[in-house]
Amino acid sequence: MIARGAALAVLLALAGCQTPAPAPSAKPSPAGPPPPPMAAEDSPVMCPADVQACADGSYVSRTGPRCEFAACPSEKK
Repeated sequence: MIARGAALAVLLALAGCQTPAPAPSAKPSPAGPPPPPMAAEDSPVMCPADVQACADGSYVSRTGPRCEFAACPSEKK
């Protein structure tokens, strides 16, 4: 009789417990991470370090605020 009473008490205690609702999953943004902030007009520009081969065998790097390749020496006149 005591065992039945103890089992009934456990069942009643468990019946009063509620499982917490699952936390909403964080969905990744379909566009990916936000772009880096725009640089101010007076801040230095960091251009890629790639180079372009010129017809005369020399190489030129990117330069200027728009990171365009410099003119090849054979094109300068």
